[in-house]
Amino acid sequence: MVKVLLEAGHDVRGLVRESSNTVNLEELEVETVIGDIRKPKELEEAVSGVDGVFHTAALYSFWAPDYEIFYETNVDGTENVLRAAEEAGVERLVFTSTASLLAHSDDKRSLPDSPDDLPSDYKISKYFAERTALEFGKESAMDVLVASPTVPIGPGDYGPTPTGRLILEFLNGRMKGFVDMDFNLVDVEDVAEGHLIVMEDGEPGERYVLGNRNTSLSEVIDLLAQFTGLPKPLFRIPYPLALGAAWVDEFLEGFLLNSRPSIPISAIESTRVDERIDPTPWVEDLGLPKTPLATALKKSIDWFVRNGYVKNEGALRR
Repeated sequence: MVKVLLEAGHDVRGLVRESSNTVNLEELEVETVIGDIRKPKELEEAVSGVDGVFHTAALYSFWAPDYEIFYETNVDGTENVLRAAEEAGVERLVFTSTASLLAHSDDKRSLPDSPDDLPSDYKISKYFAERTALEFGKESAMDVLVASPTVPIGPGDYGPTPTGRLILEFLNGRMKGFVDMDFNLVDVEDVAEGHLIVMEDGEPGERYVLGNRNTSLSEVIDLLAQFTGLPKPLFRIPYPLALGAAWVDEFLEGFLLNSRPSIPISAIESTRVDERIDPTPWVEDLGLPKTPLATALKKSIDWFVRNGYVKNEGALRR
């Protein structure tokens, strides 16, 4: 997103934590301010004198050693950013939500009536964060808009995100089996372009889904095998077996060892939700870009290889 903003001629200031990995900001002409969205006082310098704020910060994970951190970061942190921006006289704020929330509603265009059926603390916290943002916008002179990406893939996934970890599991030969699931994939660079379009052309109080192609994990695996020449996993894992393994793994690794489980329970539970969505109304409304799925996957593979995430690069046919 920083690259997109700079290319469009904007001056950019970014809020980073002291512990943040800033590799994606290297060699970019961006001002940085040290701070944490959980600490309101540290936001004042970040929002001072700016015209617009993109609130993209969130804890995006299927597991945390203390689940309260999801709510401190994603809900309280969002309210802190909103209040700081309003007090600084910011004109417009785009809050980054997640389109996966819409999969739990009947029309797949609005938030579900209740978060009770959401399968993870990440989704529950983002549900309350989005409601907080939209309610705040109704009472504020500041325009508040929501950008809801589907599942982004592509370059710059240094974390990596849960989606990036799936791709890496395949590239490093560690994916022996999988639980299939349905979702919508979008190129992360299209998501960045979409955020700027929402900021410039979106209507206050509206939600804009930034998505592209409905697919499944099995189709993604087929494409990865086609692009790399690596073998596909041997079998699909039945959901009950995967869920049982997740409970055991989360108890052993998560509870006893206090480390991130290899198979988080919420990750398996999320596979039962059909997250396919038709982004056409939003794509046509704003003229959002649509990079082909194959291109986005290839960019993701190339970035992981270039940055040393793939242990046996020589095994890949590229």
